[in-house]
Amino acid sequence: MKEQSPINFWGIGAQKAGTSWLYYNLSKAPGFAIPPVKEFHYFDRDTKYPSPNKLSETKVKDRINNLAYLKKAARAIMSSLLKGKMKHVAFNFKWFFSDYSDEWYISIFAPFKGIKGEITPSYSMLTKEDISRMYAMAPNAKLVLMLRNPIDRAWSHFRHTKKRIKGFTLNNIEESDIIAFMQSEGQELRSDYVRTINNFTSVFPKEQLLIGFFDAIMDAPEQLLEEVIQFISSNIESEEEFKKSWNVDDSAIKKVVNKSIELDCPPAVLAIIREKYHDMSLDLANQYGGYFNKWYFENYGKHSENKDDRLFPTIRIS
Repeated sequence: MKEQSPINFWGIGAQKAGTSWLYYNLSKAPGFAIPPVKEFHYFDRDTKYPSPNKLSETKVKDRINNLAYLKKAARAIMSSLLKGKMKHVAFNFKWFFSDYSDEWYISIFAPFKGIKGEITPSYSMLTKEDISRMYAMAPNAKLVLMLRNPIDRAWSHFRHTKKRIKGFTLNNIEESDIIAFMQSEGQELRSDYVRTINNFTSVFPKEQLLIGFFDAIMDAPEQLLEEVIQFISSNIESEEEFKKSWNVDDSAIKKVVNKSIELDCPPAVLAIIREKYHDMSLDLANQYGGYFNKWYFENYGKHSENKDDRLFPTIRIS
């Protein structure tokens, strides 16, 4: 019998590369026990990271003085009660009214029985030090990194930040401000795929990392999801039983999740992004081919040295 880790998998990024689609579909997959919060932001909760840092207040006594926080907690708990989801009620009480620690993080999954994990795209920004904390907690955990054409990802990231601004158009912002966003630390770290891959594979064994491609959500969604599920469940004791029970939810797999607003990228901004990600795109295309080749040709109209243009929904790092 294989020893079970408290966490079976982590989704580690990238933002705007299909992680919401993955969360939505894994939450419906038999054998998976996915918490009601998609993005924990536990390992990136330090304010050194350009991310929400919503767990940065470690002590519950420092949080309950905030009326907005208490209202949010009440809404989450009441919603779970009305739906009759008592495990989610317990989750929300522990989520909102506990001191945060590694022990708390592990215990938050206790009520859930099945394949357990969480997806936080901002984990793609983590330093090796914080990745080592993840490894110490669950050394056998599988890692899933969803990637997207870096130019499309960067522009989608910008559009996502404007999603909640009613009536937003490009007339509401200076082009220089868009360029500043593209050069911001948060945007650059989320698009630095080589850094993310190198940081995680310097701590976790390479065979524990799977790369999935955003494009495959349109090209081959069933195969993409099946390959991710088989990868995550491959070290689970009930893997064969799980595979027999797996049936793709066709309505879920084709659902568009967390879509950004539609805006055309200004030519000057596009030129800057293309230049910014040329070398990384070429390096990845030369090394792995596939969708990386496709992106390189789409972005630059040139072919890499790697002639393998087969579009696999997922790949392993070698």
